[in-house]
This record gives sequence, structure tokens and C-alpha cells, in this order.
Amino acid sequence: ANPDGLDQRRVIGVNGKWPPPVIEVNEGDVLAIHAHNSLDEPTSLHAHGFHQRGTTYFDGVPGVTECGIPPNGNFTYEYSITQTGTYWLHSHYEAQYTDGLRTPVVIHANKEPHRYDEDMVVMLEGWYHRNSKDVLQQLLSTSEYVRNLPFRPYMLVNSHGGSDLRPTTFKFQPGRTYRLRLLNVSATGMVRFGIEQHEMHVIEVDGTATEPKLVNSVQLSVGQRVSVLVTAKNSTEANYAYHADMFTDIQAGVERAVLPYTSIVEYAKGAPLVNATDKDSTVGWDFFEDVDLVPIDKQAPPGVNKWVPLEARTAIFDDRREHLTFNNRTYAKPTVPTLTTALTTGYQAFYPDVYGFKTHPIILDPMTDVEVAVFNHDNNSHPFHLHGHSFFVYRRGAVNDDPAKIRNAGPYPVRRDTVTIPPREFALLRFKADNPGVWLFHCHMAFHAEQGMMATFIEDPYYIRNGTNLPKEYSDNCKQMGIPLAGNAMGHQGLDLPDEPKGPFPLAS
Repeated sequence: ANPDGLDQRRVIGVNGKWPPPVIEVNEGDVLAIHAHNSLDEPTSLHAHGFHQRGTTYFDGVPGVTECGIPPNGNFTYEYSITQTGTYWLHSHYEAQYTDGLRTPVVIHANKEPHRYDEDMVVMLEGWYHRNSKDVLQQLLSTSEYVRNLPFRPYMLVNSHGGSDLRPTTFKFQPGRTYRLRLLNVSATGMVRFGIEQHEMHVIEVDGTATEPKLVNSVQLSVGQRVSVLVTAKNSTEANYAYHADMFTDIQAGVERAVLPYTSIVEYAKGAPLVNATDKDSTVGWDFFEDVDLVPIDKQAPPGVNKWVPLEARTAIFDDRREHLTFNNRTYAKPTVPTLTTALTTGYQAFYPDVYGFKTHPIILDPMTDVEVAVFNHDNNSHPFHLHGHSFFVYRRGAVNDDPAKIRNAGPYPVRRDTVTIPPREFALLRFKADNPGVWLFHCHMAFHAEQGMMATFIEDPYYIRNGTNLPKEYSDNCKQMGIPLAGNAMGHQGLDLPDEPKGPFPLAS
């Protein structure tokens, strides 16, 4: 495909077509996706933001909740739709979704709390003209020169980009109110979205309906979703520019770049276009503060029975590669999926060591009130995503404890599943461990995750073992891939992990 008219490249489609179709379902539905893998490599499907209550084996993460779908293999994902809002479906095999295997998922509420005339999906994507394996190989090079060779993404809106603005033009009718469902499905990069001379009201973040918040722009990190209401003007005398500008700082040695993209909100064909320079633009660059959003469904946050500090850092390791870490530990996929280990190791499933040092395992007792304190020590933002839960964004601040930068949520904090933490800042995230399963927590920049910024929550191992009935395709696919159906992270018994890799380790600064 050549979605921006600049470069033809191999993409991953569905049923012979690309891009994959948008999925729309209603609250209370059951969504079944029958996945057949016609690729020459494994794949999987992850429903980003779905809590998967009682079905952790449908979370779609190879090495965590399944073995993956091998070439010519099959897996049926079945989702009971109990949530509402805006989500997306994507591969969770390596950085494969950045090759095109991703699509929005819209869940319509039975009783929508906000009124609007029309629903529009706005999928925002930084698109690379290289396949994901090539980019990852560069980023994991032992050569600093190679790692920092410039490469850039190109903006797509609903899988179109480039100089032809017709496919990315949104048509407004005077006086109508539009719900724009914004999704950032990029590999890397935050996107700022706004429309010249149009106000927007935020009404949803990551599936949580909120009271309206007036903004002139919103910024979305990778994995985040924001719905805004926009009321069209009463005149057709002009068309207006909208901005979907991307800024990316994925490479530590490359200066942060702002990559502008502008298209059109059209009221009348051929009408003059209202655009503006940065000085006169009504679309601002202020950080979109989510800590002051108020959810429609007001819930008090849990207390703290278990505190989980995670120090996020990028460093050069003793293998001469750049890795990303939590607490100086870089993730590596185990030989045996973590869910398999939880199901087959008996009482030892309560011991973190059985899951392997490199999975960064964290055991959660049932119904524990958890606070995850994420400290971003890097010079770039990170979007952190939790599987299986929406967390309360309880507090934000600076890692140097500058009191002027502390922002506390109100009595009913917003809940979301992906949080942006700016450079040298922290966030306190709270949730109740009421969803037994194996859940990944990771940076959602696809290459950052593959460079190691991931940890694993094993929530209520007793219930996992006694309340989980795996679908037959789970074991079928593991057998086809030669992956053991029992044992610890290395496929051995108990705590016997003699060949488990511990390193690499960060070099002393």
C-alpha cells in the first residue's frame, strides 16, 4: 500500500484488504473474531482497553497470555462487550501493528450521556516507510551512529496522508454537533489535534465518559483515545484548517522534531480556507491535563495496600545496545507464556521467581488496593498502558519533588488505561486488583516496549489456576510453535531456571 503517496510498502491487511475495517458494536453484544494467520510469522490480536474479565487468555499478548498464532494457525477471540467508548484492535506480536494490523473499535452505549448529531472516527497515525523489523533492528544496533541515523514517521488520518487532502477532509454541516473519536495508533509520537476557530469539549478518555471540558486542542500519546464534541458554525462562507501535528523524540541522540500536518474541515466546496500561523492560531500547544477531568460515573479511588514503584529509564547496557527499563530491568519474553506458568506450577505460582527475572513479575493478591508510582527519568514522554484495568490518575508531579508541579485529582479522579508522563515527571495510578489474570504494563511506544519497558502483573494466582478454562486453540498453537504446555518461564519444573538469562545490565553512568 501507499497511503500517503510517497512510498509503496508491504502492509498487513485483513481478508485481502487494507486498511482493516472499523469495528462497531453495541453494549451487551458478544464480539467474536476468527483470526487465521496467513503471514510467514506469528501474530496475535489485542483489544486495547478491553478489561477481559474472566477471559485473560483472550488478551492477545504472545509470551504473556498466549503463545501467539503461528503461520497457518487459527485463534478465535470472543469478547463480552460490557464497556463503552472508543478502543482499538491491534497485533501484540513484536511491533507488528505498525505494519498496518490495527483498527478502531467503537462500542455504542445503550444510554449515551452526551447528545450529538453525528459520530466520526479520526484515527491518527505516524506511519513509517520501513517495516517494523527494520526500525527495531536500527534502534537495537550496537553502533551509536546507526541508532541515531534520522528516520521519521509521516502523518496519516484514517489511513490516508500526503498532499492529496481529499481523503482526510471532514465535511461539516452548519449547526450540527459532531463527536470526533480521536485515536493515536502510531508506533511513536504524540499528536496534537485541533480545528481553527472551533471549540472542542472533551467527553471521553480511554472509554471513560467525562463531564465536558472545554479545550482548543488535545494531545494524544500512543494508545490514547479522546472523544470531543464540536458544534459546527452556522455559516458556509469558509472552510477551516484542522491540525494533526506530530512530535516525536524516540531517538535519544536526535533532537525532538515537530512534524506538522494540516487538512480541512469543509463546509462548502471551494470556500476560502481559514488557516493561521502559529502566532495567530486558535489551536494551542498546552499540555492536555487529564488529572482535572471528572468522570460521569463518579467513583472514589481505592486506598493503598500495595505500592509498586517503577523507575522508567533509557540506558546503554553492557551488550552495547540501548534498552528501556523499569527499575533497571529490561523485559524479555519467556519461553513459556506467563499464563501457562500460573496455571501449571501449583503453589509456586505465588513466587515471582517462577515467572522469570526478565518478565519483571509482580504478584497481586485478590482485591488489593494497588498504587503504581511511575517515575519518568527520561528526556522524552512515555505513554504507559495497563492491560486488564482502567486506573485512577490520582496525582502528577515532578521527579525532583518541585511542589509547584504537583497536580492532585479531585475526589473522583478520571479513569483511563493509558497515561502520558512527561519528561522527568511522575504519576500515581491506582486500581483495585479485582480482575484475576495476567496483565502487562508497558510503554505503548511500540519500539520502546520491544526495547524492554514492560512489567507483568500476575493477579490472584489462586483464582487463575482454579477459575481458568483455556480454549483448545491455545494449546494447539503452542504445540505447533514447539512451546511447552507447562512449567516455569524456561519450561522447567518449579524454581529450576538454570539457563535463565538475567542480563544485559545497564552500564555505570
